[in-house]
Amino acid sequence: MKVSSFLLLFILTVLPSSAHAKRILFASQFSLIPESAAHLTFGKDSQAALDPKSIKVLIWNLKKGQQKGLDRDLPEYGKDRDLLMLSEGYLSPAVKGIFDSFDGIHWDMGVSFLYKKDHNYETGTLIGSRVAPTWVKVRHTVDFEPFIHTPKALTFARIPIQGSTKELLAISIHAINMVVPAAFKREIEMAKEEIIKHDGPVIFAGDFNTNLKTKVKYLMKTLGNLGMQSVEFRNDDRNRVFGNPIDYTFIRGLHTKDSEVLGKLNSSDHKAMLVELAVD
Repeated sequence: MKVSSFLLLFILTVLPSSAHAKRILFASQFSLIPESAAHLTFGKDSQAALDPKSIKVLIWNLKKGQQKGLDRDLPEYGKDRDLLMLSEGYLSPAVKGIFDSFDGIHWDMGVSFLYKKDHNYETGTLIGSRVAPTWVKVRHTVDFEPFIHTPKALTFARIPIQGSTKELLAISIHAINMVVPAAFKREIEMAKEEIIKHDGPVIFAGDFNTNLKTKVKYLMKTLGNLGMQSVEFRNDDRNRVFGNPIDYTFIRGLHTKDSEVLGKLNSSDHKAMLVELAVD
């Protein structure tokens, strides 16, 4: 271990655990932005509306493209998808280049924060769609994660469906981690507000960081009360922490035609989920 690592460990152990002290410690690495400036969009859509008989979705935490092979795997498994719901997206030139390589995909990103030390590149949740949304919203968590003292971002989008006046509400999440369950609940409540208001099908998916059974129990009860169902996978190789799956896909007003976890991928520390859905 280098001397700097010993110093960092000493600071983390000895300094007061207040959010202020942690923010000072890591201020050189991250920049926060207001929620009002957290929506970025790029790419070009290629369809007027989603096919209600087949909506193919990729859900995946990309780990900011830090592991080898994302430039191969994301285009390969995302090429036939109508929706891509991603967390830990990162707009470095390398990862942005992967997003730009998709033909006919419109991207909406909810920026959590910027990596100040790395040219202020953005990170956050994304929704990629062959159909341009009619409405997009980004919400930041009111709670910050410890040490780095940054929020998470939820990205919401309403997307037209062929032959219907109702739209699909898609919600891409990267849930707040290493915090008390109350902070996790406050983030889920943000999504709950939009689900309650929406008259139409819903998909709510991503990395929920449900490392505790109390979080899983709350999540299942809260979304179950909203008529949301958790998609079951024919090969459930999802990542688990303390035995609990941390990646989920929840749906309402939709049914599952196929579902698969790409358990052999190692281009992220999470496994991608592929689902094909149809409107009820």
